[in-house]
Amino acid sequence: MKRSKINAEKHAIFLLVKTEKGKGFIEKISKYKRFWKIVGNFMVIVGVLGMFFMLFSLINAIYLTYFKNIPAMKTQLLIPGYTIPLWYGLFAFVTIVVVHEFSHGILARAEDIPIKSLGVFFAFVIPLGAFVEPEEEVFNKKPWLSQLRVYSAGSFANLFLAVIVLFALTPLAMHAFFQSEGVQVVNVVKGSPAYGVLERGDMIMDIRGTPIKNFKDFYENLKQLKPGEKIKVTTERGSFILTLAPRKDDPKRGFIGIETFLPVKKGIFHIVNFLPLDLISLFRWVFFLNFIVGLVNLLPIHFGVAATDGHHILRIILNRFMRNVRAEKFSSAISIFIGLVILLNLIKPPL
Repeated sequence: MKRSKINAEKHAIFLLVKTEKGKGFIEKISKYKRFWKIVGNFMVIVGVLGMFFMLFSLINAIYLTYFKNIPAMKTQLLIPGYTIPLWYGLFAFVTIVVVHEFSHGILARAEDIPIKSLGVFFAFVIPLGAFVEPEEEVFNKKPWLSQLRVYSAGSFANLFLAVIVLFALTPLAMHAFFQSEGVQVVNVVKGSPAYGVLERGDMIMDIRGTPIKNFKDFYENLKQLKPGEKIKVTTERGSFILTLAPRKDDPKRGFIGIETFLPVKKGIFHIVNFLPLDLISLFRWVFFLNFIVGLVNLLPIHFGVAATDGHHILRIILNRFMRNVRAEKFSSAISIFIGLVILLNLIKPPL
């Protein structure tokens, strides 16, 4: 019986654990080389378009916030256990790194680039990510389009997984939009007006005397709420009075402090009534985090030894039009610019 080698390398507080496990799976999937090269071309197109979309979105957010005085959407770092639920975040993290790195490996082998190892890297005992290590000399000798295919594969895989999860949930949500019987509470924000009053699983039937039949009714009602206002919320358990707090992203609007889901009344999608709320929430986080990470990874960012796939994609494209040294300097300058743009999106704009 053949055993896979497992090697560990320590670098300060970081630990890299390398293995050959998974290489056989990659070999089986990547043997359809013609197919993967065609798909890889599409991945490159999506990657480049995604990069420009993210650049436009960040710059547009700066323009609206600092020059038009339009309040920006709340931006924060996504940290499992702090800004997102711990176990949802960790599970979504696993899906992100697995599909991302295996996709890099599959496209690398489809381009006849050998894989030295696969692995996981840790800070102390905390897993930070995974990696696929190709033969760098072989990779660097490959045509520019082959390199682009490999670098574009990771983000594309995350976005593709997000779309699959979205399509799995959308029919349920769309059906519920038209045929539902209230809006169901799936989470109550700690410290919010609803905390300790409403519960997970509560079915909201009425707000301020207005019947809530679907999410449209719920959303239209939310838009009219003001901070300090006392509202009557009717659920299947009874009626409750809540005093609204101001929203952090828009202090002029009232904040209840709940996340909702629409239960299906009847029809072929009634299975959603039997899905645990935790499972539904889990899928939502898998969709959201894969979508966000897939797009953010397309931003051309390079700091020290760390670089996004977007940085490599941009550098390879620039190499087609200028010398390697100039392309590297230009891509680094763009990286600094993007870093400043992200920082401006994170901090509060001046009054």
